[in-house]
Amino acid sequence: MKSKKIIVTMLAVCALVTTSAISASAASIDQNSPESIGTEWTFELKNDPTYTVTIPSAVTLSKNGTQVDITAENVANLDCQRISVTIAGTDAYRNQMVLEGKDSRGISRSLRYSITTSDGEYIETTLNTTAVGKELASFTEDGTVSFTAAPIIAAASTKGVTYTGSMTYGIELVDIAQQ
Repeated sequence: MKSKKIIVTMLAVCALVTTSAISASAASIDQNSPESIGTEWTFELKNDPTYTVTIPSAVTLSKNGTQVDITAENVANLDCQRISVTIAGTDAYRNQMVLEGKDSRGISRSLRYSITTSDGEYIETTLNTTAVGKELASFTEDGTVSFTAAPIIAAASTKGVTYTGSMTYGIELVDIAQQ
């Protein structure tokens, strides 16, 4: 019932605004006028936004960190919007930034990793945090933005293990004012 009231109120406001706009810009004549009146129409059919975002499908991390490039090309017609590239999730439990592998005895091991964005923001996850939604890059024109991904090696990290994992990205258009 509440949603019906909201819809009715919105329709009433729209009707009022429409009536006001018509009254303010309308021309009128009476039955004795020799003139005719008309309406000028304007409509701009805007081009749809276009862009191509390229992110590496595989990266081998080095102990000191590895640069990862996100590239935007063919960017056009964004119309007061920007392309936002965020962390959408990982393949680890609770979207943690964790790589996993098995040691020589078949025991599962894990290793966390971090990301440092181009503007210096340090991103890592803990048991109680996630990086989902963190922005890694933003574009309003063609260009490349880099971040550095690095393993977090602790004294207890198991050597001789090949750790693997994956991250997915969210790519969307957002209003320029939205940060």
